Amino acid sequence: MASLPGLNGSLDQYAGDALESFDSQGPHSLQLSAGSEWRVQVGKDSQLSLTVQEGIAEIFGIELAVAVAYRFQGTSIAVHAVEDVLLEWNGTVVQQQIVDEKETNASHVYNLHFALEKQRAAGSQGPRVLLVGNRASGKTSLAKTLSSYAIKTRDQGPVVVNLDPQQCIYTPPGCLSATPISDLIDVQNNGWGHSTTSGATALHAKQPLVKNFGLERISRNREWYRVQLQQLATSLDARLANDAALRRAGIIVDTPALREMGEGEDDEYDFSLIHEIVNLFHINAVVVCASDDTLAVKLHRELPVETLTIVRLPTSSGVVLHDDVQIRALQSGAIRDYFYGDSSTVLSPYAVSVDSDAVTVWEPENAISGSSEAPQARLKSVEVNASNLQHALVAISYAPRSASPEEVARSGVLGFALILEVHDARKRLRILLPVPGRLPEGALILTESRYLE
Repeated sequence: MASLPGLNGSLDQYAGDALESFDSQGPHSLQLSAGSEWRVQVGKDSQLSLTVQEGIAEIFGIELAVAVAYRFQGTSIAVHAVEDVLLEWNGTVVQQQIVDEKETNASHVYNLHFALEKQRAAGSQGPRVLLVGNRASGKTSLAKTLSSYAIKTRDQGPVVVNLDPQQCIYTPPGCLSATPISDLIDVQNNGWGHSTTSGATALHAKQPLVKNFGLERISRNREWYRVQLQQLATSLDARLANDAALRRAGIIVDTPALREMGEGEDDEYDFSLIHEIVNLFHINAVVVCASDDTLAVKLHRELPVETLTIVRLPTSSGVVLHDDVQIRALQSGAIRDYFYGDSSTVLSPYAVSVDSDAVTVWEPENAISGSSEAPQARLKSVEVNASNLQHALVAISYAPRSASPEEVARSGVLGFALILEVHDARKRLRILLPVPGRLPEGALILTESRYLE
């Protein structure tokens, strides 16, 4: 199995106890030695204010400015000390822990970044990296860190491709996306920051290519998922063909947990979708995020190693496993941020009232809809009533209302709307749009996401 310097070892699981939690407004001072990390969990109803007084510190590869207060709420972060750092913090933390350099995987991440930079400098085609792993393996954090490091050294960062419909990377939940990272990532946002919706943002808003899968789990319609994969890959190829700097920066593909990609709940290692992703996105490097070599060895047997470099990056001991409640909270937060913004960027959505006859709604077939047959990669019509649409997130397609389901399935996503109310007796709907104006004429695609204000 191919390896990179610093990527052929393993990390021992940190066995130390967490430091005592604080429930005080402070201020508190904290000294970190170079290479160490301060791992902090902040409750959803609490807030942490963090300021670097001296030295260089980063979170997910994003350097924190000196003497600037950063605020975090309802999240877990790891402050990495690039050099000796003096921190000042205020607020309430659920749990905190300081680990030394030996207990982090920072050196492995650095070596991987430098290897990718070497490939970017070598020619016009940058690295095409696939991140693979199980739940709580640190794939998404690694994608964010590698993107942050890349944007430090060049004007154009890589394209981050999200293939996990449960993740919200510059989109509401249920989407597959490809986002060029052209500026800093918002470190204070619990997700990745802002995309272009409405209003001004403190940092450059990202412009993702978005495909709407609409279902929470891939197993509910694998064929529909494959259609979205193919469409996203085609759109990304067209985008890269017209941008030499973006081609050189490459792509970083974040995948769902392997168990989520199987035919059923018990399929831990089903590599058929991995094969398809490798081919569609022209992958040339696979990074396996795992604590041992088991998965990397399996992938080495399954994938065409003649054209691929496969390496393992040890999982950090600080990786946090999100339960279903936390995942729902992150998804609800992404929907709220899409329409209303966050504490730093307030957006002004616009509610419109329309006749039920003025909308056409489709939805992908779903494995839990009662049919014994496997769902097909197609859309079915949805009756416009409160039981189907109340509080539902819908994608607005470019296809007109009169378009066939095949045309709607092939069309792109203009944006998203939230159905606030459905009055069956009056045959009226109140729909929330991210920008002022009339409801676009496009057909609507129902998703599984619901949001109650």
